[in-house]
Amino acid sequence: MLQSADVNGASRTRDLAVSLAVAICCALLLLLTSPSIPIVWDEGDTIFRAESLAAGDDPWPYTTLREGHPPLSGILVTLGERIAPGWLAPLTRYRLGPCMFFALAAGAMFYRLRRDYALWIVPIVAVGVLLTMPRMFAHAHFATLDGPLTAAWVLAWAAFAPARRCWYFAPLFGAALGLTLAAKFTGWLAITPFVTWAILYRDRGAATALAIAAPVAIAVFIALNPPLWNDPLSGLQSFFELNLGRADHRGLNITTQFFGRMYDLDHPLPFYNTLVWTMIVVSPMSLVLAGVGIVATMRRWRTDPVSMLLVLQWLTLMVVRATPWAPPHDGIRLFLPSFAFLAALAGVGAGRGLYRETLYSAEKIVAQGWAKVTIGIVLTMGTVDAISYFPHGLSFYNRLIGGLRGATSLGMEPTYWWDSLDDETLQWLARNTGPGEKVAFAAAPPKNLELLKRWGRLMNVPSDRGTFRWYVIQRRPSAWSPVDRRLIERAKPAYQHTFKGVPLLDVYDYADYERLKAEER
Repeated sequence: MLQSADVNGASRTRDLAVSLAVAICCALLLLLTSPSIPIVWDEGDTIFRAESLAAGDDPWPYTTLREGHPPLSGILVTLGERIAPGWLAPLTRYRLGPCMFFALAAGAMFYRLRRDYALWIVPIVAVGVLLTMPRMFAHAHFATLDGPLTAAWVLAWAAFAPARRCWYFAPLFGAALGLTLAAKFTGWLAITPFVTWAILYRDRGAATALAIAAPVAIAVFIALNPPLWNDPLSGLQSFFELNLGRADHRGLNITTQFFGRMYDLDHPLPFYNTLVWTMIVVSPMSLVLAGVGIVATMRRWRTDPVSMLLVLQWLTLMVVRATPWAPPHDGIRLFLPSFAFLAALAGVGAGRGLYRETLYSAEKIVAQGWAKVTIGIVLTMGTVDAISYFPHGLSFYNRLIGGLRGATSLGMEPTYWWDSLDDETLQWLARNTGPGEKVAFAAAPPKNLELLKRWGRLMNVPSDRGTFRWYVIQRRPSAWSPVDRRLIERAKPAYQHTFKGVPLLDVYDYADYERLKAEER
C-alpha cells in the first residue's frame, strides 16, 4: 500500500513539480490575504521575542524562561523578516516565515498523498480541505506557535514513509521531527503515532527509522536551543517543568467558555470536547468525507497501514486534549495539527470512499461523474465558508450549530484572539480620539498595542500620558471582569464591531467604565 504509487510507475519528477506548484500557490494565497487579517493575541509577544533573538540579546527568550516555549516560531519570524521585500506590510513581513513554512508543508502533504495513493483526487481534496478550513486558514498566517507546529508535524509525517523504506532517509525524518519538538511542547507528542504504528504493524523498517530519527530529533532540538548546550539535562528538566507545571502559574491557567460554562485547568473540559469542536468548526461536507475516510480505514486497518498512520496522527491530539490535564482555552488552537490530518483523511475518503468505488460500478462513467460532482460540491462549500468568514476565520462555526449566531446563543465564545480589533475599528478610534486622549483595553495583549503604535495604527497605548477616552472590550466572556459584564449589560457602546449579526468588540465611553467600576467600592 505504501508503495502503490511506485508500482503504478508514477513519475516522481512530475509529482514533485506539481507539489512545488501547490506550495507556491499556497504561499501566494497566504501572503495576499495576510494584510486583511488583524494582528492576533500571541503575535506581538512572538515578534518581540524574535526581535530579541535577531539582536542577540541575552538571556535566550525561549525554552528555559517564562512558559518554556521552544524557539521555532521565533526563528521563522526572524528569517522571514530578514528576507521580506520592503513593500510588504509590517505585520506580513513578520508573518512571511511562518506562511512559507506552512506552504511547504501543504506541498509535502500533496506529494506524500499522491505517492501513497496514486490518485490525484486524494491530494487535491486533502489540500483543498486544509486551506478551506476557516480556522486552519487563519492560523496558517499567524506569527505564532501553532501554525509552525502543524506544518512541522505534517513534514515529519511526510518524511516517515521514505525513512521506513530506506534507512538513509531516516535523518531527514529525524530533522523534521526535531523541528516539531522545537515548535511547541505539544510537538513532543508527535513521536507517539509513529511508535504506535510501528508496534501495530510490527514494521522493522519503521523501527529502524525511529531508532535513527529519535537521536537526530533530540540533537536538532538542542542545536536550536543555546541554553541547552552547556548542560542539556538540566535545561531539558527546566523545559519540562515549565511546560508541565502551568496549573501552578496563575497567568497561564487560562479560562474558556464552553456551552455557557467556564473551564480551566482546575475545572477540565468534558472528555468529549475535541469531538464536539471538530463537529462544529469544520464544514459539514468536509466532515462527511473525513468520516468516510476514517471508517474505510478502520474497516480495513490490517491491509491499509498508510491510512491507519493518518488516523493515528489525527487521534493523538484528539485524545490528549480530551484528558483532564490538557489546557482548555482558545477553541481548537491547542490541537490544531489534528485538523491537518483530518483534511488528509477527507482526501482518503474522496479517493477511497467515492472515486475508487465507482471503478467497480456497472455504469462506471456515470458513477465517476457523480463522484466528481460530489467532491466538487464539498470543495465549493468549504471555499464558500472560508470566504464568507474571512478575515474572521477564528469565529467560524458551521451550519450544524447554526453558524456564529447559533454557537454564540448556545454559550460558545464568538471570538478569542483580538482579531476583532481590525482596520475599521482602529480607524474609528483614530477619528474619535483626541491628541491628549488614549484608549484602555480589557485584557488586551500589551505587545500587540505597542506594535500597533509603532506602525502608526494606534496613537497612544495605555501606558502613555493622557486621559482615557474609550474602553474597549473583546467579546470573549471568559476574559471579562465583573465591570466588563456590567458594561455590556447596562451601558450602550459608542461603537460596536459586529460580524454576521454577532458583536465581536465594543467601545465604551471611559466615563461609563469608571462609573460602573465605582459601584464595586
